[in-house]
Amino acid sequence: MEIVLGAVVGIVAGAVVLAWRRVRGRSRVREAHDLAGVRDEMARLSERIAADSMRLGQRLEGIDSRMVASSSSSARLATDMFDALGDVRRATTTVAEQAREFTSLQDLLKAPTARGGLGEAMLEELLRQVLPPGAFDMQHRFSSGATVDAIVHAGGKIVCIDSKFPLSNYRRMCDATTDAERADGERAFAADVAKHIDDISVRYIVPDEGTLDFAVMYVPAEGLYAEVLRLYHRRKPLYESAIEARVIPMSPLTTYAYLSTVLFGLRCLSIEANAERILGFCGRLQQDMERFATDYDTLGKHIGNARSKFEDGGRHLDHLRTRLERVADFESESMPAPPLEVVPDSRDAG
Repeated sequence: MEIVLGAVVGIVAGAVVLAWRRVRGRSRVREAHDLAGVRDEMARLSERIAADSMRLGQRLEGIDSRMVASSSSSARLATDMFDALGDVRRATTTVAEQAREFTSLQDLLKAPTARGGLGEAMLEELLRQVLPPGAFDMQHRFSSGATVDAIVHAGGKIVCIDSKFPLSNYRRMCDATTDAERADGERAFAADVAKHIDDISVRYIVPDEGTLDFAVMYVPAEGLYAEVLRLYHRRKPLYESAIEARVIPMSPLTTYAYLSTVLFGLRCLSIEANAERILGFCGRLQQDMERFATDYDTLGKHIGNARSKFEDGGRHLDHLRTRLERVADFESESMPAPPLEVVPDSRDAG
């Protein structure tokens, strides 16, 4: 702003010098008149310069205020941007940590023991949701030392369910990038499943220890179950091989349906047991009714005898009343009393 004022003052000074030279070139006669005109012109010029300086100062102040406001707005915007970048950085860090945790969990699930534990937990939760507590047990041990993951009690027998399922080659099959790699993975996965079926058939079908003549292979996912139904091993469907080995592959949905059937059977057995108890109660009630009928008949006979005695007593009372009336009549007429009439007793007549 000071630079602009200096420029304006320079311009004014130049104009004054120029006007002064013009005045000197004129005649001295008009010097006084021209000097007055120059003074008036300088006064007007000074007023205009002052007005322009004031407007210029106001404009500069407005520009300064706008620059200050813009600077503060820019500072706030920069602060918000830095905060947003900080949030993005923190979110990125969280996502990276979760990705690492997911990778760790995936690595954990690759271990056979962890996979078996996860499948066992899923199976136990499914059993707990469908069956009553006394209808199943976990970790049943046989005399051979083999331990099955779960058993279901059904009609005095047990059904063994194995929840450990081979997944290593299934992962290899899913990660294959070429048809040849996928075919190799499918063959290896089918071989693993076939071996698992044979192991279940040998270990968990033990009729002399109360098992039924089949066992269940729990497949922990519907996609895996579809692959078991689709794949072949040695030119034979895996499902057919499992049925021949008396091992039933079941997914979570089919296991739920099977357990619902078992629950219905348990209810039928409970109804049958209750029916037997009801029939026994009815037999005892029939015996009580027969005893009551005998006692009731005896009571009826006693009541009949008492009634006959009551009627006989009434007849005897009538005869006595008649004889007393006759005696009274005889006494009133002063006549000898007639001989008393003996009324035969019904007991004597009998």
